[in-house]
Amino acid sequence: MTQPLSLASRREFLRRCGQLSLTGAALPFALNLAAMGEAAAFSATDYKALVCVFLYGGNDYANTVVAYDDPSYNQYSLIRGGGAAQAAGGITLAKAALTPTLLKPTLPLPNGRQYALHPSMTGLADLFNAGHAAVQLNVGPLVVPLTRTQYDSGDRKTWPLPPKLFSHNDQQSIWQSSSPEGSTVGWGGNIGDLALSGNANSLFTCMSVTGNAVFLSGDQALQYQVSTGGAVAINAVKNSVYGSSAVKSAMATLVQQTRAHTIENEYNRVTTRAIGA
Repeated sequence: MTQPLSLASRREFLRRCGQLSLTGAALPFALNLAAMGEAAAFSATDYKALVCVFLYGGNDYANTVVAYDDPSYNQYSLIRGGGAAQAAGGITLAKAALTPTLLKPTLPLPNGRQYALHPSMTGLADLFNAGHAAVQLNVGPLVVPLTRTQYDSGDRKTWPLPPKLFSHNDQQSIWQSSSPEGSTVGWGGNIGDLALSGNANSLFTCMSVTGNAVFLSGDQALQYQVSTGGAVAINAVKNSVYGSSAVKSAMATLVQQTRAHTIENEYNRVTTRAIGA
């Protein structure tokens, strides 16, 4: 999008997405997002979408939502090697650099706590201060709440830890599914399963712009994968082959017909579903 996000309506988002094409489940095929108007609508009179951004890379939380009140900032600076007079140093951000992104909640936080966003996040800070965004603190995949002492105790029976805590790919899966590595269903997909009953004419409730993701995989809900690069089409089915419509027709039959082999049949079943949708 070239226009500011704050100016983009939900309908505009849907219209733009409708100009994109599907990169489908097994054999990608061109589907039409315009047919997706019912997706996640439930009984609402207007289209609604839950947009989730998942950061696959590491995120420095303490330099994203930064402690700003003096006692908290000074502790943050001490831990991160900050300079004197609340200046930048080590991996500490200077307090003066945080002033433009200071968050101003409607109700002051207890004990005079204040936070600011990273200096590059002025847009999000403006949204927050206008009442259009929120920050959820202290979110994580802990099994039980832990203090530092309990974490260091080694008593995993009383104070269990998330599995494979320092494994990057395992933690990605846990965040998307609330389950250990290997889960094939994510909590976004679970929400999609609940929405399916309100989508009488739509197969795809969840939409992904980053390929196949555990987050959007449900028990019944399927991911609708879109890309700014357009569809990854089956050219022999989409277009005539060597100018022959007969070859195109034959290819369409081959990739959709029922097969005796289980894997071949599933491959063709998914293709048929995509073409039909």
